[in-house]
Amino acid sequence: MTADEAAGADDDRLRSLYAATRDLMSATSRPALCRAVVDVSERVLGYPLTGVHLRGDGGPGLVPMAYPESVRERFEDGPPTYVPGDEVYGVYERTDPLRLGAVADRRSASHRGIVVPIPDHGVLIAGHERSGEAGDVCLELVELLGQHAAVALDAIERESRLNGLHETTGELMEARDSAAVAASATNTAHEVLDLRLNAVYLASSDGRRLVPVSVTGEARALFGDVPELSADSLAWRAFESGELAHRDDARLSLAGAASESAIRSALVVPLGNHGVFLAGSERPGRFDEADVALTQLFTDTVEAALDRAEREAIVRRREGDLARQNERLDEFASVVSHDLRNPLNVAQGRLELLDDDCDSPHITRIETAHERMEALVEDLLALARTGRSVGDTEPVSLERTVSEVWQTVDGDGSLSVADDIGYVDADASRLQELLENLVRNAVDHAGDDVDITVGSLGGGCDADDNSAASTGAGSHTADGLDALAGFYVADDGPGIPSERRETVFERGHTTDDDGTGFGLAIVAEIAGAHGWSVRVTDADAGGARFEIVVDE
Repeated sequence: MTADEAAGADDDRLRSLYAATRDLMSATSRPALCRAVVDVSERVLGYPLTGVHLRGDGGPGLVPMAYPESVRERFEDGPPTYVPGDEVYGVYERTDPLRLGAVADRRSASHRGIVVPIPDHGVLIAGHERSGEAGDVCLELVELLGQHAAVALDAIERESRLNGLHETTGELMEARDSAAVAASATNTAHEVLDLRLNAVYLASSDGRRLVPVSVTGEARALFGDVPELSADSLAWRAFESGELAHRDDARLSLAGAASESAIRSALVVPLGNHGVFLAGSERPGRFDEADVALTQLFTDTVEAALDRAEREAIVRRREGDLARQNERLDEFASVVSHDLRNPLNVAQGRLELLDDDCDSPHITRIETAHERMEALVEDLLALARTGRSVGDTEPVSLERTVSEVWQTVDGDGSLSVADDIGYVDADASRLQELLENLVRNAVDHAGDDVDITVGSLGGGCDADDNSAASTGAGSHTADGLDALAGFYVADDGPGIPSERRETVFERGHTTDDDGTGFGLAIVAEIAGAHGWSVRVTDADAGGARFEIVVDE
């Protein structure tokens, strides 16, 4: 073959190689990609003794992934796994090609071949049985095939890692506490991102140290007792600045000082105010741009999971406090309902006997005092009940509930209910208590002939804007009924001066000699238990107007 003919053949192979690249890029798994590489090497480049060896998951060796039957026949147990120290493994480490005699079977000197790196993944061995060495052009073509294989493998690994991260997001977000989030994060980074040396450090309670909460087994094997990190470490500087730190040849130990067994590549990603995620490698230049981008995406999820775990921890503490408060309220209710009511009943019975025996003006005053004590007991029990969480809520007709409450009121007053008053999602019994106390407050301050108006609040109304009486539904209930943005109860009594409006909901606050000072406090407690707010302003008729804002 003349030089021109050889050059033409090489050009044809180059064009065929580029055409075959489409098959490489369409592969969706490592095994499929490796089989495609072997096929191109054999069919396009003319190397029948071809093999692809990639970095294995279980150790540092290069594992045979694909090879034709002609190679299988030369080994009893199949092609070998190349380990550190072997000349083929050295191609992977140094990324320098190597010409070998008898690559497929080095015991035979009649075989020739080329070993080229598949950067960051493994090696491609292309051999033939012809004597003589492969030409430079052939070497360039095999190297080009190895580079294409690396690009395709990068794409497959990125896709696999993204899918893996997506699948593990649920596990991260379901972790109960920060320690569980950290453990899930280090395991995910190890298994999905192949970050074998990684750890999650969280800030200590005093905010002065970063504490290793979860560390991979490989990191513990390398460093032994993993230390806490303080202000002199790379991780701490990244935590304080909130900026990612990436070192290609850090030569840093985990504690921050120089070490013979140091981390050569380091990646530190802040986790908000929680701490940092740290990944390392003993190999320089371990993390490329794709690794950094994927790790940042992953740590965003870890930070969100830590945020959620922190919020849930706060909720659990509050629930625990509420449970203890409810226990104390139960004890208080027991004292009120038994230890106070029993002697009160005895005193009332004795007073009736005394009234039969003698006629004294003091008896009427004692009866009045007993009635006030009974009212206090009832209000204290109601206040204790409202300190608990409300029960199940459902759409409750406000008009029907107000009408039922009004049936219990004696006097010559009147009740007007707006046509659009509709429904509100509430615990029905608690809502009735709330309305009973508002109506009773109106009767106590405006008299038995009080006129009471109940209406709906428009969405986004202002407390000082009496146009809030305009109609408007804030949302819909689960049953499809219009749910109010809020409602109001107004009277034509003397009203409440503006300087007292902040204090009327305090426990024990009253201006009525016969009042207990708990009625409006109960209103505020019930509203708060529903997640509503209550406020007071002037009614159109000059009295007081209490607004219950359901949907702010």
